[in-house]
Amino acid sequence: MQTNFKYPMNVVAKDTVSGFQGLIIARNAHLFGCAQYGLAPQELSADGSPRQTEYFDEARIEILDATNAVYGENAYEKIFAISLGSEVRDKVSEYQGKVLAILENLHNCNQYYVERPVDKDGKVQDGRWFDEGRLEVIGKGISPEEVEAPKRGSVFSRDLPR
Repeated sequence: MQTNFKYPMNVVAKDTVSGFQGLIIARNAHLFGCAQYGLAPQELSADGSPRQTEYFDEARIEILDATNAVYGENAYEKIFAISLGSEVRDKVSEYQGKVLAILENLHNCNQYYVERPVDKDGKVQDGRWFDEGRLEVIGKGISPEEVEAPKRGSVFSRDLPR
């Protein structure tokens, strides 16, 4: 099970598959073993608005310029107060579920993707993103080792915070 990020923040990187380039402003990890990086384009769109941050799997990232790299902690347990898989409750809305993804932003805002169990009809519920301070751990949940597979994979979602 991977427990460290490979690349630092604030470096210019590109996705080797699509050629998309940007500044690494976010790093996230999933309960199922995948790490991804948020690349924010450094130029505006044609209408002058900021372009969207896009997320790519770690294996697809190539560092182009590390001149302004921000080197901090890379170990998940030192970055995040709540572990992947933990059973949590939002202190504001009382939304409860398990942490399936953790996200570190360049400007110190850790967020957690929390998914609820299936509803009474067996339908999968959509998850929600919460800032770290809003969550409290209410149970062990599930450990990454319990869902580890021989090959790493991703629960890829374009619903990551932008």
